[in-house]
Amino acid sequence: MKKALLLLLAVMLVGCSGEGTEKNKEEDVKKEESVKEEKVVPVKYEEVDAESKATVEKFVKKYNVRVDVYKQDTEEPIELEKIPEPITNDLNKEEGILSQILLETDFKKHEGHYKVVAKYNEDKKLIGYKISVEASPINEVSEEGDEWEEGLLSAMSIIDAIGLNLDKNEEELGKALDEEKDTHTYTDSNYNVTFHIADMDLGEFEVNYDLIQ
Repeated sequence: MKKALLLLLAVMLVGCSGEGTEKNKEEDVKKEESVKEEKVVPVKYEEVDAESKATVEKFVKKYNVRVDVYKQDTEEPIELEKIPEPITNDLNKEEGILSQILLETDFKKHEGHYKVVAKYNEDKKLIGYKISVEASPINEVSEEGDEWEEGLLSAMSIIDAIGLNLDKNEEELGKALDEEKDTHTYTDSNYNVTFHIADMDLGEFEVNYDLIQ
């Protein structure tokens, strides 16, 4: 577990130079100023397609099992927040899709925050998942990577829960960082995985796991 985490962090440290940080901040401010507020119309979870509900509930159970594995590690136990069960959260329209927040929590040991979301189409059928992380800037992260650990482990838990290959995930992330891409997409099994890493030097990143229709 720790070996995989350190590999991820090492790749990030090599790929993220921290250049262009101020420019990114300015662009983010401009984006925020241009965003128009969208009326939020909640959709009850009971209205979700039955097959999709079963899939999401299975995902949550597998995610929580992985969280238990981290906690029970005999060498380096790490406590993460579990996704609450049973699932009852409503869906809200966000960026053209229906989003259901499964977990939104702060890091337990360091400054940081992450959110795990299930995504649905207009027919209320599952189309994937997303994790967004806000943590310490790269220049404040120790060699051990503890400041980013909880967000990275949550992302790894999603990979495990949906049955994707963790080694391939690390390889593709490394490729994206080496090539200094803002976004990078690869395919594994029946998912397209997309990294949004333009602001990774600021400790902010997002990963989308989109089901191939």
